[in-house]
Amino acid sequence: MPRPLPLLAALFAVGSLTTGCALGERPTLSAAEVVTDPAAQTVLERLDRRPAVDFTAEYTITPTSTGAATSSTVTRSAGVTTTRIGDVTYTTDAGGSTSTCRADGTPCTDGADDALVSNLGVTHQFWNDSTRQRLATDSARRIGTSTGSTATIAGQAAVCVAIKLPSSVEAVGTVGYCALDHGVVGRYVGADTVIELTAFEVAAAATEPASD
Repeated sequence: MPRPLPLLAALFAVGSLTTGCALGERPTLSAAEVVTDPAAQTVLERLDRRPAVDFTAEYTITPTSTGAATSSTVTRSAGVTTTRIGDVTYTTDAGGSTSTCRADGTPCTDGADDALVSNLGVTHQFWNDSTRQRLATDSARRIGTSTGSTATIAGQAAVCVAIKLPSSVEAVGTVGYCALDHGVVGRYVGADTVIELTAFEVAAAATEPASD
């Protein structure tokens, strides 16, 4: 897994991070709660954009308990999003319906079976929605003012935030988030999981055939 830039490594130190499933079961914000932290708002604004272009993004997902990286590829083409995490592939059509397939030949199933990747501390929406929700929740629980920064991740400009969280059952810690201008996660550093974008490519725009 590519190592974070020195500045972000200092901001996103893993050693004292808060515990809990990295992108899974932390309580979500109620509708009345509003994110007011400026640095977190900057990253949330990027994720709220959602990708407006077709793209391919490659990631590594590394549970801190094992240090073993799992590769993931997210591809969006013609309204269809395909998310491969290890040997599991999730396909979401333009209408929002998702199916789950495995490389072992098991029949595909309707719906997103996120239990198949729960050992990694992520869902199939880790590259945008689930991380965006986690960021909003962490921002509402922060201690003091978060630290904002910028970075270049996989050759792409990104904005980042480091959020210090209050005492939990086991620790006080800091979590880090980065998002690209294109609306995808660039980096997440949490207690249980580290997500790192390793490559990002925007698909070439389709061209209309020349008329006679």
